[in-house]
Amino acid sequence: MRTLYAPLACAAALLPLAALAARSPGQKPPITVRLEAPKQPLKAGERLLLRVKVTDISDHDVSVGLTGGEAWGIGLIYQVHVRDQHGRPAPLHPPQPPPKRKGYVVGRAYSIHGVGLKPGQSAYDHVNVSYYYDLSRPGKYKIWVAELGYRGPHGPVRSNSVTVTVVK
Repeated sequence: MRTLYAPLACAAALLPLAALAARSPGQKPPITVRLEAPKQPLKAGERLLLRVKVTDISDHDVSVGLTGGEAWGIGLIYQVHVRDQHGRPAPLHPPQPPPKRKGYVVGRAYSIHGVGLKPGQSAYDHVNVSYYYDLSRPGKYKIWVAELGYRGPHGPVRSNSVTVTVVK
């Protein structure tokens, strides 16, 4: 009898995950992702922090991951895309080594936390774009993110595109 309960318990535990992952091709994702563009042009070399709004557009509660705006957790939640005015990918910043202090390396830490959203409710996050991309050249940059938590038949949920102007 005990051996019958174990497979049933495993199946019951995995059923909600399968329901989340299984979306028919015509079905919309349960969330939308919107970027807010800065109101003013960005000075070359300044940090670009974009605000992200994630909204539950489904008829049920959803859970989303947020980074708290720090750079190290962003790649786990969002895939950031930046194109210059000619449609080419913006140059990436070289990887930054962790700081050293008196003979030892200080590890990087990041904070990712989940937030439950009710239908129609939104949560806000920030993406530090300049951590990954070199925006030191003046010009216009088109930026969007893909939220990696809700992959379906059409891939991750993509945000709107915003244009950021960088000046000298």
